[in-house]
Amino acid sequence: MKTAVAYYSLGGTTRSYARAEAKARNADLIELMPKTPYNRFTAFVRGCLEAVKQKAVALDGMPLFVGYDRVVLMAPVWAGYPAPVFNSAVELLPPGTEVEVILVSGSGNSEKSRAKVRLQIKKRGCTLTAQRDIRASR
Repeated sequence: MKTAVAYYSLGGTTRSYARAEAKARNADLIELMPKTPYNRFTAFVRGCLEAVKQKAVALDGMPLFVGYDRVVLMAPVWAGYPAPVFNSAVELLPPGTEVEVILVSGSGNSEKSRAKVRLQIKKRGCTLTAQRDIRASR
């Protein structure tokens, strides 16, 4: 089974977890970058609202998930929801893909968005195989 670990990281925390995840799974590592980068201010002011509304943002480059049986999507949690770049990646998933979601946050809790994320993956025609949180050490 060919696996990709696709991630977005603002400050580097999710990146370090994604690298470890890809290495442990012998998977390809794909970094997702928004066309208009966030900084700590815009992530708080604009990004949190976009995350809560499950909005997608334009990506810099177009990651292709074709040829992968499983995609592990990793992102930070903003205002209880995955960062908007996560939503962009979900929109690119080919139907039939097995998807695992790993969200990284200081609280280690994305319960507020869990059902919406499951529905989002299902609407793409993909199978959600696992959904878990990582509590990031600060």
